[in-house]
Amino acid sequence: MAKLLIATLGIVPAVITEAIDLLDKQGSRPDGVVLFVTQDPDVRDSLDLLLRHLPAHDHITRIEPVHIGAYGDIADSGAAVEFMQEACRVLKTYRDNGDRLFVCIAGGRKAMSALLALAVQFYGAERLFHIWVPPWIEEEGEITKMPSLPPEDDEEVTKKLHPALYREPKDHPRIVDLPFIGLFPLLGDILSALRGQVVPEKALKQMLVANGLLNPNGTPTPLGQSVAAILESVEDLPPARQEECKIHIGKHHYRDKLESFAQELAGRFPYVTEIQSDEWRQGSEQVKAEPPNVLIVGTHLKGVDDILFRFRLTTTATTEGQLEAARKDIERNILRR
Repeated sequence: MAKLLIATLGIVPAVITEAIDLLDKQGSRPDGVVLFVTQDPDVRDSLDLLLRHLPAHDHITRIEPVHIGAYGDIADSGAAVEFMQEACRVLKTYRDNGDRLFVCIAGGRKAMSALLALAVQFYGAERLFHIWVPPWIEEEGEITKMPSLPPEDDEEVTKKLHPALYREPKDHPRIVDLPFIGLFPLLGDILSALRGQVVPEKALKQMLVANGLLNPNGTPTPLGQSVAAILESVEDLPPARQEECKIHIGKHHYRDKLESFAQELAGRFPYVTEIQSDEWRQGSEQVKAEPPNVLIVGTHLKGVDDILFRFRLTTTATTEGQLEAARKDIERNILRR
């Protein structure tokens, strides 16, 4: 059982290092970090900085980025649904693994933070919190203000990422715990109601109607149908892997691209235990299932549209339903790319 910090990442990477320091001070130092990141270049730079800094300074080597399709903010309902699916999936897979989850919503865009907090209502966490920081820390901690030297060699970078280690107590960041109601024990009943399978008990019906998920007559609203689709897609997925994903990429002219894409798959899908590059060929993008637990992914990589690269993914699936859910999950994301 691991302690995991799950957080949204924006352009202030110091939010993550501050969270680690504060949890450590309270006796809950994380063993690993799971970060939701968008395609925004400054966010990617923040991630790159943490990938270098956390192993060198904090001795945390388990860093799993979860890449979402949005470029900057969650700007439409489709992006909101996608992020909500990712947030619920991450919480469920690691919760099912028995991990202790500490969820920080201080970084990233407001919509991401709100959706991650909503996902915690459904799937739970040990703690949900924000981090208060003095304005000067937030400003100086932006990735664009960071010196260009590698953080393991630059004391100024370390001071910006760990301000509480160098400032007076009155200027220290602090954790602000946020209350939440865990709906996980009611998840089965909620999902049945949102599928229109049963009329829920009075108290549950009132809650779902008040939140716009059911009509007063007990039928699901369009929003309720969307939430049901999200929960269904998450509930059927295989459990998270117990160890780091193994990646095997053969010698190839595009080996760097293949390794980068494999790392992205490993970070995005925690139920994948092993990734092997396969024979490439021409064709259309698709994901095929090979029972009992293997998926064959065929996809084009950025800048190489004339070759269909193939990957063999071993998963934690133990049933045909789990394997099919994983296939749909990966295929949806492959086609979106």
